[in-house]
Formats: sequence, C-alpha cells, structure tokens
Amino acid sequence: MSGRLAIKVIAEPPDKRRRDLDNILKAPLDALTHAGVLMDDEQFDEINIVRGQPVSGGRLGVKIYPIMH
Repeated sequence: MSGRLAIKVIAEPPDKRRRDLDNILKAPLDALTHAGVLMDDEQFDEINIVRGQPVSGGRLGVKIYPIMH
C-alpha cells in the first residue's frame, strides 16, 4: 500500500492479564512492512487501537485504509 494511511487494530488478548496497548502495534506493523504490504510504517497518519474482550488463544484484527485528502 502506498500513500497516507489509517489503521484500526482490535486486540483481543488470550487472558485478563494487564497489557499496554501501545506495545501491541510494533510487531504487526513490522511484519506487514517486511511482507511488502506496507512501504513503511511511517505512512500512518491515524492509528486507532481498541482493547477487545479476551478470547481463547488471543486475536488481533487489523484494518488498513487510505486517507482521502
């Protein structure tokens, strides 16, 4: 993906232990960049992280969309 982007992440942890939401983004963004989905994680002008309810095994939902100026 190229251009300016926005991302929404829904983090559903595997249990109720305390976790910092701001630590969740680095690994998935680096993986998407390494896989060639993103050019650079600097492309994001909007970042939205939501903590969901715990689910067995944990789950991370990611939606990336272009910002229209």
